[in-house]
Amino acid sequence: MVNKDKPLIAVTPGDITGIGPEILVKVIVEGPPEACRLLAVGDVPVLRSSFDALGAKFELPVFLDIGEAAVSDAPVMALDLAQGGGELLALGHPHSEAGRMAAKALIQSAQWAKEGKVDGVVFGPLVKETLYLGKKKYNDETEMMREQLEAPLMKSVAKIGKIFRVTIAEHVPLVKIPEFITRGNILEAIQVLQEALSMYGVKAPRIAVAALNPHAGESGMVGREEIDHIAPAVEEAKKKGIDVYGPIPADTVYVRAFQGQYDGVVNMYHDQANIALKMAGFGEIVIIFGRAPVIITTPSHGPAYGKAGKGTADPNNLRSAIKVAVSLARHRRMP
Repeated sequence: MVNKDKPLIAVTPGDITGIGPEILVKVIVEGPPEACRLLAVGDVPVLRSSFDALGAKFELPVFLDIGEAAVSDAPVMALDLAQGGGELLALGHPHSEAGRMAAKALIQSAQWAKEGKVDGVVFGPLVKETLYLGKKKYNDETEMMREQLEAPLMKSVAKIGKIFRVTIAEHVPLVKIPEFITRGNILEAIQVLQEALSMYGVKAPRIAVAALNPHAGESGMVGREEIDHIAPAVEEAKKKGIDVYGPIPADTVYVRAFQGQYDGVVNMYHDQANIALKMAGFGEIVIIFGRAPVIITTPSHGPAYGKAGKGTADPNNLRSAIKVAVSLARHRRMP
């Protein structure tokens, strides 16, 4: 751990051709959470350009070495991955170089976290189709970081308010979803969610498991996944001491969660979870990497190319991701 009272959180801008640099600079200018020290990681020319575009003065101490940054007393600082070089790219559309830079900043920051040089990592919004390292492409940032961190069981966990969620089939076509609905996958997801809730300080978390089919399968009349896979996984999790309920019809599970009946929800697929969460608070969802060896969070929105360079992007989701990383880091430090 970094030997400071306040956790050192590395924050990357994500895709530099989107709104990432702008919202990072806005967080810095408006004042990051007081409970941490913030290290902006990326190419300093990009940060300077964003400061200029917002009419703000760039006054951050700039480091080229993580060791020097880690022992600095500065509340906000920058680490220049370009080492004095770097280039600016046209805003407003995907670019392969922007994807490479986003991957580099995230991977390097995560490595520093593994080495104990930073206490947590927050990465800005990026786009999956440009995300690659060298010539290797990834389906998403979770897949990339599983490989880079050697954490094959890592899963993304979403948080909105007091509710956490994890999804069985994340970024897969709808037609392939049933292939992922297995007893083992569901049990693993329940355990990941239970661990994430506990890590965040939730005592005796209550977990709901959503059904896949309408009306939870109607006793097998409209699908057997609930009978063959979901219910057995729930029962097995109960035997392990987890307070878990399900399968619960997907159209009511979040109603009950937001009423306070559950702390977390296991969903079967992407939109089953995200439609409900984004209706509840679009721009407030924070993604946490569960079962990662280090703390990593990110805002839930994308790079919003249409807003890039206009000065109108809202930084609050990034600020929320930083606050969650700080909370996780402080909880991890507790004896």
